[in-house]
Order: sequence, then C-alpha cells, then structure tokens
Amino acid sequence: MTKFRTPNNRWISGSVLLIAIGLTISMALPSNFSISSDPVIKADSSLDISVANEDVAAADLPIIETPAVAKLGAPGTEDKVIRFKAQVAEIAAREVARIAAEKERKAAERRALRAKYTVNPARARISVGYGRKGRIWDLGWHTGIDFNGNYGDSVFAARVGSVIFTGWRPAYGRTIEIKHLDGVVTRYAHLSRIRVVAGQEVDVGERIGNIGASGKAFGAHLHFETLVNGKYRNPGIWLWGND
Repeated sequence: MTKFRTPNNRWISGSVLLIAIGLTISMALPSNFSISSDPVIKADSSLDISVANEDVAAADLPIIETPAVAKLGAPGTEDKVIRFKAQVAEIAAREVARIAAEKERKAAERRALRAKYTVNPARARISVGYGRKGRIWDLGWHTGIDFNGNYGDSVFAARVGSVIFTGWRPAYGRTIEIKHLDGVVTRYAHLSRIRVVAGQEVDVGERIGNIGASGKAFGAHLHFETLVNGKYRNPGIWLWGND
C-alpha cells in the first residue's frame, strides 16, 4: 500500500500566501480596468514553495491564475461617464455665470461711484461763456462754453457715460455726444479728431477726441454743451454747480 505523506506547514503556508496575493490583487483593481493582452497574475517563481526532503514535480506546484479585471464597456459604463461629464459641465457653467455676475456687479458699483465725479472737458481757459448774445451764433446767443485750447489738444469725457453720436453736424463740425447716468447729454464740437465710437462706454476723464476748428469755427477751440431732453442748459451748473 502506497503511503502519502502530509505536506509540511511550509508548503501549506506558501500556498495560502499565493492565494491571498491573488485575491488581494483581484479585489484592489477597479472593475473597469483592462489591459489589452488579457494578462493574468501568476505566482512569483522566486517564492520558495518546495517541500523539504521531497521530490515535487513542477506540474504539482499550485499556480494561481486570476483575470486582472473586467473588460471596459461593461453594461451602463458609458452612460455613467456621459452623466458624469454632463454634471461637471453644468457645475462649471454655473460657476462661470456666478463669476461673471459678480464681476458685473462690482463694475456697476464702480461706475455708480465714478459717475459722481466731473472733470473739465479740456485743459484750457474759457474764452466764451454760456448765454452770451451775438449775431455770430445761429440762435443769436451762445449755447455752450468755449475752451480756447490749442489745435490737437486732448478732449476728455466730463463724466462717465455712453457715446450716443459721433460724426459731422452742420455748424458743429466733428462732434461727439455722450449720455450720462443723470440723463444729461454732453456735446463736444469743432473737433479735429474723434477717438470713440457710438455705443462705447467712456470713463470720466477718458480722452475722446482732440480740439480742432471743424464746422463753423473761428480758430481752434472746444465748444462744450449740456442738453436735457434736447434743450440747452448751462454747462457751468452741471460742471461746477454754479452759473
């Protein structure tokens, strides 16, 4: 009768270790992980799993052969990815909108604050005031204030506002008109150059053009007017709070 010897603890320990390694790897890898060659995890040949004083054939050694993971394309995987991407895009869009709204809110606050400031439209002395009478003017009186600057000197937006007209007007020549937050429209006439376009937002003190002598003008100067509902008003009151 052939007697079978019970494998010693060393063989059993090696087998258990290999099985544990295989199970650990199988559980650790994600379910959608794949490698194109469909590899398997094999026992490390360097492990000493021989039985002392026993002749054990290589074919008799335990080999653990476990597929690494499930293949990509498992049912529902693509739909989950699509939903995840959609959620990320939605969150990103909301954040972009929030940042844009906050930026616009702060810009509006700055505009409202700066709208309270007024500057002279030209760095020049006043040569003719508002309301002066004379036949040299079409209406028989002067409808604005003249700043007697040099040809090419800068012209500035007197307050924050929106450009509503740029171009040529009879008698005024090259002209810019700006509507401000208080409803007042300022007119800058006889310009040599226009540096803004209709629809443009301008800041207080921003350069919008250059002094010239275009239109009905007797020498280089800036003719500055203020209008409310199309009617002339004294620019001095609007600029400096006095007549």
